[in-house]
Amino acid sequence: MKASRAIAVVHDVGDVAGCLPPLFAEQGIDLELRCVDAGLPDPASLELLLVLGSPESAYDHRVPWLAGELAWLKAVQLRGVPTLGICFGSQLLARALGGEVYRNREAEIGWTTLDTPHADWSLKGPWLNFHFDAFTPPPGSTLLGSTDLAAQAYRHGRSLGVQFHPEIDTAMFDTWIAYWQRSEEGRRFMAEAGDLPERIRAQIAERERANQDNCRVLLKDFLERS
Repeated sequence: MKASRAIAVVHDVGDVAGCLPPLFAEQGIDLELRCVDAGLPDPASLELLLVLGSPESAYDHRVPWLAGELAWLKAVQLRGVPTLGICFGSQLLARALGGEVYRNREAEIGWTTLDTPHADWSLKGPWLNFHFDAFTPPPGSTLLGSTDLAAQAYRHGRSLGVQFHPEIDTAMFDTWIAYWQRSEEGRRFMAEAGDLPERIRAQIAERERANQDNCRVLLKDFLERS
């Protein structure tokens, strides 16, 4: 049965879901954003789940909500709920399914085209990567895409994890800039980044329609297999 409702877990009250709400609406699915601080729904109540990004690391147990979300996500996966994890979400999903997350040897920032070894999944992008950590695909999963720096996409049962940001738009990127401006770690990043944020934002604006089209195809693939 096709899902009529999806929950997207976000990790800050100011987070947005980029182009995902209108794309889900095209499929007749209502997308509800739920902040992790507001409490997570009963796994038995879920039809479809998304776990979105965060500036936190998926292995940093100093983060007050991380252990609870990880345990909850494990329970969700045991119920076989179709789940799409994006960036941080793909890393936490990998951990919930038995994979590992670690600090990568270098940051991966910018538009990247994927190596896609499986003929039935050829969503090469280019996609926007913006991450400092990486995951090992969980046991029993199929690696769908990678770059020289990191695994990028995997499927495990009815769930899909993608390291990149298919949902990115300028409104979402503006929330990242706001976070960098108000947090100590973010201000350090901005001080070292030069004009990188401005250049990335301009690229997002230029590519917004094409990226949304790519995201539509990815979302359709996920929903057809869920």
